Amino acid sequence: MGEQHEESARATAAAHSDADVLADPVSLDELALLLRITNELNSSWQLHEILDKLYDDLRAVVPYERMEYAVVDDSGYDLTTIWVRASYDSTCVPPGFAHHRSKPIDRTRFSTAFIDNDLSEYARGCAPDHPVRLLIGEGMRSSLNCPLIVGNDVRGCLFFNNREPGSYTENHLKLIQPIAGHLAAVVEQSRLNEQLMVQNDALRALERSRLEFIASISHELRTPLTGVVGFASELRDRLEDFSREEIGQFATLIAAQGSEVSGIVEDLLVITRAEAGHLEIYPEQVDVKKEVGSVLETFHTERTDQEITPNLDDANALADPLRVRQITRNLLTNAARYGGPNTSVAVAALEDGVLVTVADDGPGIPAEDRETVFQAYGKSHVARHRTGSIGLGLTVSRYLAEAMGGTLTYEHEDGSSRFVLRLPRFDPPA
Repeated sequence: MGEQHEESARATAAAHSDADVLADPVSLDELALLLRITNELNSSWQLHEILDKLYDDLRAVVPYERMEYAVVDDSGYDLTTIWVRASYDSTCVPPGFAHHRSKPIDRTRFSTAFIDNDLSEYARGCAPDHPVRLLIGEGMRSSLNCPLIVGNDVRGCLFFNNREPGSYTENHLKLIQPIAGHLAAVVEQSRLNEQLMVQNDALRALERSRLEFIASISHELRTPLTGVVGFASELRDRLEDFSREEIGQFATLIAAQGSEVSGIVEDLLVITRAEAGHLEIYPEQVDVKKEVGSVLETFHTERTDQEITPNLDDANALADPLRVRQITRNLLTNAARYGGPNTSVAVAALEDGVLVTVADDGPGIPAEDRETVFQAYGKSHVARHRTGSIGLGLTVSRYLAEAMGGTLTYEHEDGSSRFVLRLPRFDPPA
């Protein structure tokens, strides 16, 4: 609830030896209630369900009109309300309310339950938006505070608030502290269970993506390989039926399909090496105009309606020429699959780098997918509509761009989809 409460905690702990003598003994009914609550804590792992039961059961032995559970972050500065119930309609400190403390909780002193029977006095030194001030506005005047401790770490706190000043006694502390200890163990188990569920969901999603990826890669490899096998079989079985010009056309198609298979395999190798931390890059002075031009000369697309317009300026980058060609080829392939009929490729030299831009007049990528397309096993809704393929081209291209000290981004303006590769400029030694 606040920094001054830690001083109250220390004072309360110091007074326990005398208070234990003066306090009333715990009655048999209270012991029976504690036993029942403990059994309930041990039999359920649903935290909100447990807190609701505590709220209903403890009212028989502890006076409160409001009960709250809040968690402490690792830094000790932030206290966030997770659950709250009150006898009145609404509270100014609802679930999700976060309070940033001026100093972190002293975990060595904030280690036992303590009482503040005069919240009005305490609130005088608090900021207007302090949770105690807000509770004062709701009419709360006293508070019983129970830290939830796992090992030596304060994970959260259970607060009981009442309208009457002086509502809480040492007997209430004696009743609440063992429950707080059991609840801390339940909270920790619940936290671990939630983490495990999140991890399991992530693993299941990864496994689904992996299987989808394998099926897609199989499809991508099968398509060009089918062409290679088919054309080669025709030449083998009916060579005499074809003219020299037709044989040359078959050879060109076989070479193009073989090049596509080679590109897919190279992309797979890049992903595997990058994820293993073994991706090798050999930066040197690169004539980007020359490298991009060489890709354009050999690039083959089955789309007869696609026109590629080059606009290549002289530009030297510090990069790996093999990887520059690989990125350019992947971006052109992406435009051929998903873009419109008009594609342009531009190289531009800037003061702080070199830009390679592949643009097309296709439908573009939806805003929510503009980062997903760069993720391994990811694809956009446009890609799902146009083809069953996933592909790794964009993922690989971003890996390579960043490995060379550059970036690869997507933008869509005025009906144009643009993938922009930025590479470091080559500066010759002085």
